[in-house]
Amino acid sequence: MKRIYLILLFSLFHLMVFAQSLQVTIKQDGKPIQAVNGIYQLKKAPFVFEIKASNLEGFLIGATPDEQVYRSAVGPFNPEVSWFQNTGLAEEEYNISKELYLMDLAPSYWYYTDAKDHRFDKNPVGDLDNWTAKRSVNSFFDVMINQSIDIKDFDGSVYLLMYAPEYDEYYDLIDKQNLFNATLQFTE
Repeated sequence: MKRIYLILLFSLFHLMVFAQSLQVTIKQDGKPIQAVNGIYQLKKAPFVFEIKASNLEGFLIGATPDEQVYRSAVGPFNPEVSWFQNTGLAEEEYNISKELYLMDLAPSYWYYTDAKDHRFDKNPVGDLDNWTAKRSVNSFFDVMINQSIDIKDFDGSVYLLMYAPEYDEYYDLIDKQNLFNATLQFTE
């Protein structure tokens, strides 16, 4: 019996140590923006995602102006959701364009391997186990119409879901873990 307790204790410790986590802070003008019911009220101006990750090399991010796509994705896993039917797009290294991709058909893939291989602003810190990075956003790139939209010219909301995918041996998505979700509303 003692042996079973030790195995259970070790298993629980193992899960706690290796649990994936993602902390996201959205800042504008250098100040954190507090969400109210998952909604971030932002000015029509550049903003920054500050990300702290543990035991997470990367994650998929779906960003869309379509609330229906978001609502169907944020709930329990549904393989019919378009974001879950396609693999993620790896955006440019070092976030040179400072854009957030908007797309209904596939997510983007943001990852950190090391300081020379990532999808964030320059100079992230850490290692594969624990890292911190920033992702500045000056504009949106609407993949569906192949057009960049400056934030000051954007009308509407952006719905975000950052999630860790779970694949089977055939690389088919079979589940997801929601890491962060939000609605970004922009005002003058």
